[in-house]
Amino acid sequence: MPPLHDSQWYRKIWTLDIEDLSWVEDTLGEVDFIAEALGLTGSERVLDLACGFGRHALELARRGHAVVGVDITPAYIDEARRRAAKEGLAAEFICADVRDVALDAEFDTVLSLADGAIGYLEDEQENLKVFDRIASALKPGGRHLMAVCNGAYARKHFPKRHWDMGARALSLADFAWDEQTARMTYTGYSFRLGEVLAAPAGSGPPSWIRLYTIEELRAILAARGLVVQQAYGGYDTGLPASEDTFMLVVCSEKGGSTSSAAAGRAPGAE
Repeated sequence: MPPLHDSQWYRKIWTLDIEDLSWVEDTLGEVDFIAEALGLTGSERVLDLACGFGRHALELARRGHAVVGVDITPAYIDEARRRAAKEGLAAEFICADVRDVALDAEFDTVLSLADGAIGYLEDEQENLKVFDRIASALKPGGRHLMAVCNGAYARKHFPKRHWDMGARALSLADFAWDEQTARMTYTGYSFRLGEVLAAPAGSGPPSWIRLYTIEELRAILAARGLVVQQAYGGYDTGLPASEDTFMLVVCSEKGGSTSSAAAGRAPGAE
């Protein structure tokens, strides 16, 4: 397994090159799923944490939602703002670390999509702060949806190479697993279709992400007053989560108060 590197890798690697990657093409279908899974009506106020260049947030704004997106990468926020202004959308974008955004019971819906920075941070204490922000931002009765990689799948199936073909690019990822830290390491490559193929430079040193099982997520969310209602194996309401599904898409709801256990450690954390 490659050695772990810069603990703040998540601040530095993102560029707008991702706009052409294969999985971006699934945005409309993913938003359709989100609307169905959460029963959205179009009137909800939505917070999209680690929103990237706003692909989900902008589509939700097109469907009538008042949306706030937060991301740490200035180029992403600039692009999201540009698109929102061009279309006249009710979407606000904030350039900030999600841990630094203080929002108190303001949102009907909070989203953590394409990992939503869950598990990206320096250690387990920092990772749990993202869940704190999710819980504090939700109104009582508000709902959260996260789409993350599945720790149980990684434990069973990694190391693994994954290919994803889109209309404009082919994406290749190499995944490995460190059982001691429950971290996935990831190195990605992208090949744009129609261009002369050259040896890939990769994405630099491997990124590492702390992954969680559904059991861990239930406990972490419950400690913050959120109850898991559904867990899917992808953006498909007919696909239940299991150790054989690469993704976990987890829907939860905030009750009337949070638990005093919120400061506790995640089960299985080192």
